[in-house]
Amino acid sequence: MKKILPLAVFLFVVLAPQTFGQTDTMLDLRSYSSYFLNSVGTVSRNYRVAASSEDVARIGALGGDSDVIDTPLEIALLSNADGVIDIRPAEASQMLCTPRQADLKLGAAVFQEMQVLRFLGDTAAAGRHEAMLQFITGRGNVTRAQVEAFYRNGIRGLVSEAVDAEFNKISFLLRNVIGSTDNSFNAVLIRNQQNGNYTLRYTDAKNNTKELSAQTLEALSSAMSSSGEFSQEAINTVRNQTKLIPAAALSNNALNEVKNILTNFYTTPNATTYSAVVEMYRLFVTRSFTIGQNMQVFENARNSAGGILEHSNMDLARRIFSDARAQQNFTTLTTAQQQRLVQLR
Repeated sequence: MKKILPLAVFLFVVLAPQTFGQTDTMLDLRSYSSYFLNSVGTVSRNYRVAASSEDVARIGALGGDSDVIDTPLEIALLSNADGVIDIRPAEASQMLCTPRQADLKLGAAVFQEMQVLRFLGDTAAAGRHEAMLQFITGRGNVTRAQVEAFYRNGIRGLVSEAVDAEFNKISFLLRNVIGSTDNSFNAVLIRNQQNGNYTLRYTDAKNNTKELSAQTLEALSSAMSSSGEFSQEAINTVRNQTKLIPAAALSNNALNEVKNILTNFYTTPNATTYSAVVEMYRLFVTRSFTIGQNMQVFENARNSAGGILEHSNMDLARRIFSDARAQQNFTTLTTAQQQRLVQLR
């Protein structure tokens, strides 16, 4: 089944500054593939036309439809095809670096997806990814062993970036009534993990996506007030929401435990590492239903964890969500791990 990512996903991607020019890091497929999208969230036609029909068919076949290039992985592979290389954005070329680094990064991305597909028992899709990996290594820039070593050395860094991004981001309905006009909308509030900046992304009354960024919370409140688009109630709501950002409320021990659990699964996907992921998600779900002042923090943490899983593989995410609902007891995570996961600052 194709795993199409809608435009909304890419509107809220947070690009880490260290992504560019790094030769030893895995590729953030969501960030990378966003460079090749048009205004409606699909691959720009000029990139598809620049590639040969053989490359399009080979890449599209990964998702089961040789005529469609629509997943972040497929888009990334298309960007490295003959013809497309010559017209891709400079930022994308910086992220892939040299031909050898490009094959390491793209090969590792294919290998990651193949590992998950094998765990899920989708042998047909795993076979298509195996063929793609052989095609990449067949170019002679890297060996299969080098790709796998690059993956195992880099997966923790990729998981860490994903956790830092998702756990520093929350979505909520922002009530915004000015006079007799109700301009309430869904908002996304992002805290930059590295410098503490805040960004508010929202849709105005004309359905235009906008954003306000500031170095401090006070500066963000001032920018909202100066814009004339927000009521005082809305400004106060955003200030209060900053306390509910999971990475701001959960301890470093909690965030590191999330990273460890996810890294263990993506390094060695098996029944035990999978069960740990299910129980981690289940723990956040359980705490989100516990009445108290921190209930919303854990609901946001559940959404953050769910977002990471969905961006990785939607079929895997659905299975985890289903198994978490059916689970009654914690059998894999130790008591100490559970305590760390819900530890607050």
